[in-house]
Amino acid sequence: MNTQECYRILGVAAGAGWEEIRRRFRVLARQCHPDHHPGDPGAAAQFRRVVAAYEAIRAAKARSSRARQEYLRRPRVAVTEEELFEEFFGILNDDLPLAQSPGPDFRYDLRVPFAGAILGMETDIAVPRTLHCHSCGGSGQARGSSPRQCPDCQGGGRRYRGPGLLRFGPLCQRCGGQGKIVSQACPGCAGHGYLRQMRHYRVHIPPGTNNGTRLRLHGEGGEGFLNGPPGNLQVVISVEPDSFFTRVGDDLYCRVEVSFAQAALGGMIDVPTLEDHLTLNLPRGTQSGRIFRFPGAGVPGGLRQPRGDQVVEVVVATPEHLQPGQQEILAELARLEQEERPAAVGS
Repeated sequence: MNTQECYRILGVAAGAGWEEIRRRFRVLARQCHPDHHPGDPGAAAQFRRVVAAYEAIRAAKARSSRARQEYLRRPRVAVTEEELFEEFFGILNDDLPLAQSPGPDFRYDLRVPFAGAILGMETDIAVPRTLHCHSCGGSGQARGSSPRQCPDCQGGGRRYRGPGLLRFGPLCQRCGGQGKIVSQACPGCAGHGYLRQMRHYRVHIPPGTNNGTRLRLHGEGGEGFLNGPPGNLQVVISVEPDSFFTRVGDDLYCRVEVSFAQAALGGMIDVPTLEDHLTLNLPRGTQSGRIFRFPGAGVPGGLRQPRGDQVVEVVVATPEHLQPGQQEILAELARLEQEERPAAVGS
């Protein structure tokens, strides 16, 4: 069963959000559950198709980086028909514990200078973290004391609503599905079970890093549910623009301004680079807009990839205000150019 077919079975568009998919699944699960249609094998078969379609879509969503955050916040990572029956019809199996799930990924936006992204650099960042309290092990309970049963769910971890077979039970908000609440708060965390701290990291920016690059620090995200593994810290790179260079792929583009005399006579000019400078032998009569290329002076390449080039566009500057001597020289040049032009026909 492909993903497109799964969306069709649930009756939602392929681009539907996760909440819409969940709502539609709940409706169909209630409608075609075998308990509502005793002796009808078609209803049982349709129920299994709906469950299979929902599971396939959820697995696909879990592989998507954007949907993964929402998915990992859910306390269950697998759904069986037994669990669905509990979810929608309120029949609880006390022997079935809540499952572990990984913690959420955290995001940190890091702005780096243009040269640092191209040449590579290291920098320190400080990220606010919510960590389990070591004094109480994350329980929020003071040492030597015992938690008490949650009065809202009576220790079941869920709160059931609705009459008869249609009553269903979401996780209890007061105890978070644990069935127990703190009776005597831990003095270290005031009963929260976690502490807010700043954690410092040394981040290595590889040479050639592009805008939008994500650097993953494994295990430095949010704490997992029920001692599940922690998530990751995603460091998202934002590269500052440069006033002189523009990156295009692995090439660096720049514009160098020369005087009219330099363009006409030619000669050696210095061209700045990210690390030092290069010398360009400007040919005589260079026109504005002419392109020169320095191979290997651009962005460092990756594994088995050559370094990019630095591409230089020459811009010939026209003076707006002339000194008396400059004006005389240009006037003489204009006169000589006029004499060198061929006479007009019929003159």
